[in-house]
Order: sequence, then C-alpha cells, then structure tokens
Amino acid sequence: MYISFSGLSKAYEGKTVFENVKGQINDGDKVGLIGSNGVGKTTLVKVLTGREEKEAGEISYSPSYIKTLYIQQYPEFEEGISVYEDILKFLYQWNENNNPHDAGDMETLVKTALNRVGLEEEIWNQRATSLSGGEKTKLILTRMFVCDFDFLILDEPTNHLDMASYEWLEDFIKELDKPMLIVSHDRFFLDNVVNTIWELTPRGLNTYEGNYTNYRLQKEMEIKNITKEYHKQQAKIQQLTVMISDRENWYHRAHKSAGQNDYLRARAKKQASTLKAKKTQLERLEREKIEKPRKELSPAFDVINKNIIGRKIPRFLIQGKNVSKSFGDNPILKNISFNIERGDKIAVIGANGSGKSTFLKTICGVYDDYSGSLRINPSVSIGYFSQELDNLNHEATILDDVLKEGATVQETRLLLASLLFRGDDVFKKIGNLSMGEKGRVAFAKLILSGANLLVLDEPTNYMDIQSKEKVEEALEEFQGSIIFVSHDRYFINRLASRIFLIEDKKIRIFEGNYEYYLSKSIKEKADKEKEKQLRDIMETIMKLEVELAYLGGKLDQTQDEEEKEELNRQYLEVARTLNQKRQQMRKS
Repeated sequence: MYISFSGLSKAYEGKTVFENVKGQINDGDKVGLIGSNGVGKTTLVKVLTGREEKEAGEISYSPSYIKTLYIQQYPEFEEGISVYEDILKFLYQWNENNNPHDAGDMETLVKTALNRVGLEEEIWNQRATSLSGGEKTKLILTRMFVCDFDFLILDEPTNHLDMASYEWLEDFIKELDKPMLIVSHDRFFLDNVVNTIWELTPRGLNTYEGNYTNYRLQKEMEIKNITKEYHKQQAKIQQLTVMISDRENWYHRAHKSAGQNDYLRARAKKQASTLKAKKTQLERLEREKIEKPRKELSPAFDVINKNIIGRKIPRFLIQGKNVSKSFGDNPILKNISFNIERGDKIAVIGANGSGKSTFLKTICGVYDDYSGSLRINPSVSIGYFSQELDNLNHEATILDDVLKEGATVQETRLLLASLLFRGDDVFKKIGNLSMGEKGRVAFAKLILSGANLLVLDEPTNYMDIQSKEKVEEALEEFQGSIIFVSHDRYFINRLASRIFLIEDKKIRIFEGNYEYYLSKSIKEKADKEKEKQLRDIMETIMKLEVELAYLGGKLDQTQDEEEKEELNRQYLEVARTLNQKRQQMRKS
C-alpha cells in the first residue's frame, strides 16, 4: 500500500498556504508531520483525505480505495449525544461505508473500546460536549479501537492527555502494523513512535529518516552544509563580480585605444567574448542563489538574568510542611511536605485532576485557604505564569506591554528577538496574536519581572516546536529557580533536575531528572509485579498444602481400593504441583 502526491498546492482567498508539495507514505511508515503554527499542516492532511480541494497537483493511492481513519485535533460532538452514543453512531456510519457488522458485535466492541481508553462506565451516559479536554481526546481516540482501517491520521493526538494516557497511546501505535501520519508538537511522543519526519515549511516538504532526535541531528548537519555552500557561492559571486568589473574597464580602455590596430582590436574582441561568458556565469549563480540560513538568535543571557546576578539567594526558598488544600468537602492535597531550594528546576507531574495546578496556585498565594505551614523566604520574588495568560494587555503592542516590566527598549527587543519576535513583529497588537504567540509574550514579561522563582503552569501550551525550543533555551539560561507543570515530556526531560509526583493527594519527590524518575518508576512497577507474583505463589502453596493434608487424611481413612487409587493419584498430582511452586518460590 502507498499514498503518493506531487505538485500539491493550496490557497485561501488568494493567499498561498503551501505549493508544489510532494511526498509518499508506504507500508510500515509512521510519519511525524512537524512545522511552525500556521504553515499548513492540518490543511495538508485535509487535502490528502479529500476533506478540502487542492488547487493543483496529483494524489494517487494503491490500492485505489484505502480505508482512512482521520482523528482530528479539535473533536466536534453532536449536541446532546452521550459518550456511548457518539462512538456507536460513528461505528454505524463507518461500517455502512466499509465493513458491516451486526449490532450486537458493535455494542460489545464499543464497550470494550471505552474501557480500553480509560473512560469509566459511569460517564457513558454523560453528554460528550460536557467532558473535560482530556476525556474528549480519549473519546475521539476510541475510534481507533472500533474500526478496521488501512491508514491512520492523527492530528495532535496527545492534547490534554496525562502521562498514563500517553503511555497506552504510544504502546498502541508502536504495536499497530499500519501506515500512519501523525501531526504533533510533542517531541517525546515523536521520538517514541515515528520512523520518518516530514517538515513542512513555506518552501516545501522535506523528508528525514528516523525519529525527532534523528531529524534534529540531520537538520543541524544540513544547515552546516548549506551554510558552507552559501559562503562558497558568495565567494564565487564576489570573485566574478570583481573579475567582470576589471575586464569591463580593460575592454573599454583597449577598445578606445585600439583604433585601426588589428592586434589590439582582436584582443578587445576576445575580452568581450570572455566578459559575456563571465556575465552568463554570474547570472546563472544569481538564479540558483542559495538562501542564507537564518542564524537562530541565542537567548539574551544578561537580559534574562539582569535581576538575578549579584543577588544573594538563600538555600531554601519555600518550605512546606503538612500542607492540605480542599475545595469544599473535596480534598485535593493532604499533608504534603516539600522544599524548594536555590537553583531547583522542578517538574510537577501527575494525572489530570491530581492537583498540580492547585499546588502551584497555593505556592503563589492564589489560594490562601490551606492548612499546614508554608514558609516563603522574604528574599523570594515569585513570577507566576498561568494557563489563562492573564498578565497581557490585549489592546497594547507587544513592545509596549513588555516594556512595562522596566527593561530598556534595547534589552526588551533583544529578549523578544530571542523569542522569535523580530523586526516589526514587536509592533503587533497582542489581541491579534495566536495563543502560542501570546504565550511567548507572557513569558517575556515574566522573565523581565524581577522574579527569582518562576512558577509556570503549562508554559508551552499552544506553541509549535520552534517556539518551545526558544522558551527552553531561555529557561536553561535562567539562573534563578523554576517549578513548573507540563505534559510535554521532552520539555520536562530537558529542564527538570527534580520531579514532584502528585498522586492520591500526596507528593512523592524524586531527587533526579525525568529519566531518573522513569527508571525508578519502571523498577517500582517491576518490584510490585514481582511482589504480587510472590504473594500469588505463597497463596497457591498454602492452598496446595491444605489440599495435600486433606487428601492424606482421606487416604488414611478409606478402605475402598478403587477410591484409594484415585485419592493416591490426586495426592501425587498435588504434591508434584506443590513441589514446582516451592521451586518457583526459591528461584524468585
């Protein structure tokens, strides 16, 4: 099976989204489609699936009919339809067009699938539109488990999912032996599940073999090679320009003084021919001019740390002891104790609804109706980044709003440039920005606020990969302390030096980075599994010992030879099983 396309172009109201795009997906391909926000990734997917018309180009399928399942980024649910009804209706429609099943099989399939994605039976009759973001994502992903498809397209499938949901989705995709195309900004997810990266840019679609990390390495090498070729071409252009200028001057002087001298006239004619050839060569180089690779600006270290460097910071910034927080009769955090120290970069992780944002808001004083002790050192200045981005003035320009934090125009523009707001971009009105752009503005204001402890609640939500990486670079350079909530595991892996896991209303602290936390979690799961196996073996041994004693007693009492023979057979079989379990116990 393959899907091949070439020369694809798409425009809206005369504005080109992409043009002359080509690519191919074959059996075994798991393609990750990346690119900056607004470059046309979702539009390309819709064109490939026939949901939108192309302006130009060809798309071919082999075989001619391929059952394509497209899981869209923003799920839309019929008003009033329940969770259970939504999946059942989808399955009826799918089977009507593809592969019919009887209703009984379909209902069983739907129930099994809903359980598999972690949507409990108590919400099956709930309206689909009333679900949380994570539950809506799970509901639409349930479609993968109920239909037989040839080709799978997922558009931002990890939106709003918690860590446990990430894991089952990754496991499913890794085990699925079907070609797929995944649009995602989740680099950790792309590292784990894809074997090819497509990068969509305003100049076309580029293909890179391997996962996201392989793409990064290839991209860096590609930029180095292009930069080398660019400088080589520029040197050649400069050389030709000088040569043409010199020869033109010589030609004009020689032609003027040649008069009737045949020798000088012949030389001038020869120089004219050479001059023409050099001009042709220069014109060809200009036509095939290599675009200079844009050098990404490094974070503005001095600006980022202007309020940190030189200040004396205590070892303990915040000390919490037996902190509890409830909403009415609903306890969220119970008797948690923790320290935030100088230089910490702490990732707060846990399932959706576990209390991560509540924990951050309690630290920042947004919630002050907690019990227990929360000591904040007087030298600590907290800068809080909320998911709501409520520190922005939507009527102001980017530059004007960020300047309110007290930095100079030069410092502000340097920081904004490192966060991808270059040139006239800084004069854009904040109200007209995308959510990802607003997030970068809010982050710039936070960096310049004078805070030495940044408390960040999902700081990279809505950002494309390039934006995330610029924020990461700035946070790596930040010399203060950071505590943050994020579902972006790549982001966590790059930044965190400690992990706070919130589960069952308690806090567990891992004194290491995200990889350390993962290794500890895997070991704990293995230990628990081993402990469970040992318990099961011990229970089996006890039952077998009781059964053996019972059979032994009956053997001593019976006088019936036939019954004795049968009891003896059972006794030997149980004794053999008991011996095997005891050996298994010793090996464990």
